[in-house]
Amino acid sequence: MLQQGEPLTLHRHFQYHLQYAIPVEVYRGDVHVDIGLLTAVDANFAELQGTLYNRSLFTFVSRPGF
Repeated sequence: MLQQGEPLTLHRHFQYHLQYAIPVEVYRGDVHVDIGLLTAVDANFAELQGTLYNRSLFTFVSRPGF
């Protein structure tokens, strides 16, 4: 689906990473915030191992193989 380093932009990208337990990195601007597995996702938020991130404030990047 996405290559390593590509941002998750569509809801189906988030669903795919959640379903197949593919790690993601979280950024706020250029600052790395977190890395790990998605545990829940909806149209506005993504949960990464118990922490909620607003999808409009943070950038999520695919990290397969991490």
